[in-house]
Amino acid sequence: MFKPSTLKTVSYIALVCCSLGVLFAILIAVIEPAFRSYISILSWSLLVYSSWLATKLSGYELYEEDLKSLGYYVYGILILFVLYLVVNLSLGILPAIFLAVKLHNQKTGFDSWMKEKEEVPSPISSEDTGNI
Repeated sequence: MFKPSTLKTVSYIALVCCSLGVLFAILIAVIEPAFRSYISILSWSLLVYSSWLATKLSGYELYEEDLKSLGYYVYGILILFVLYLVVNLSLGILPAIFLAVKLHNQKTGFDSWMKEKEEVPSPISSEDTGNI
């Protein structure tokens, strides 16, 4: 359920579903222009961004607890899509902002950690071993 390959597949499915959500929201905004329709477009766009971040994060070598939290976020995105599709319940922009911020912070943290990991010099160099 929380294997990296499964999460990558599910995050791609979430990306496609959220893209469909954006298209549905645009269609509704064209048919019935209202403030709620524009907020729905914005929230689905944030969920597309969250799904894209999830696909990027699923390619990293993550710890088990990080895989679990990523899985919960991706499955949460899918639940939001199903609620929107079945019940026409758009839960609004708050869950979209929450998911986007959490996944963005997680990806930024892993990117900076990977950059620091690459920049750390090795403790023993070839010059040091010649003096022994």
